[in-house]
Amino acid sequence: MRFIICSFLLLSYLFICGCDKKTTSHAGFKVKHVHIETMGELPLEVPESSGLIVTSPNRIWTHNDSSNPNELYLIDSTGVLQRTLMISNATNIDWEDLAIDSNGYVYINDAGNNNNDRKDLKIWRIPHPDKATGNSTFAHAIAFTLEDQTEFPPPRSNRNFCIEAIIWKSDSIFMFTKDRSEPLTGYTKMYGVPASPGSHTAKLLDSLYIGNRNNHSRVTGADINFETGEVILLTRSHLLSFTNYPGNRFFKGEITDYRFIERVGQVEGVGFINGSSLYISEESDEDSRGFLYRVNLAQ
Repeated sequence: MRFIICSFLLLSYLFICGCDKKTTSHAGFKVKHVHIETMGELPLEVPESSGLIVTSPNRIWTHNDSSNPNELYLIDSTGVLQRTLMISNATNIDWEDLAIDSNGYVYINDAGNNNNDRKDLKIWRIPHPDKATGNSTFAHAIAFTLEDQTEFPPPRSNRNFCIEAIIWKSDSIFMFTKDRSEPLTGYTKMYGVPASPGSHTAKLLDSLYIGNRNNHSRVTGADINFETGEVILLTRSHLLSFTNYPGNRFFKGEITDYRFIERVGQVEGVGFINGSSLYISEESDEDSRGFLYRVNLAQ
């Protein structure tokens, strides 16, 4: 009897493991596994890449995060630096993502908020950087407060006000939080704010439970494919894809969890190249520079 029970358990384990390598479901998400292709090292000028926009397959704009220069960096598809553009009137308090709209305006998210205590959250809007003729450009500020935050900082159990991921859609900026609560709640919250300069209150629109592991559930970047409407959220171990959603209710659509087969470091920037491929950028660590990666969701 003991042999039969052990055999059954072993077969069950092998069956589960075998299924996990294919398309499965988890917490209502469809799960797929994808390979990550290394394209090249990021330049020394970008040790802490925290956001990406892709204006063509060989033109990728990125930036560093907190307390670094107020500059955007153009790299090619192998990570080689092509150009530096200074944002003349902006300060990099904690830049954490980039977004682009249908008119070519680019939005720099200055709402990184590790300690959940900032009262100066803003998004900088600039003209399309590809069209800048000099080495600098001027930005307009979209200042905002979060409608559900009343304490700065709140108790550790409610520290979910750090925004590291944004997209533009339908004349609004949609923002996604990186959960820093202790213990981890596993949720990302979604806010919406008008994509126009001025002072605004960002409305809490939705939330989504992702998981209870730091690397898996803490959102660090986002992008949207304007042709298909697919929205992507990035964490250190996977991409969450949202399709076939009603209106702007992304979390109510079909959700696919693309899990990385290869291990990567602190990845924070993500941008669509085409309908199925994306670039992902990584911060450097003590041992090496960060890398630019490519992921094909259709593999």
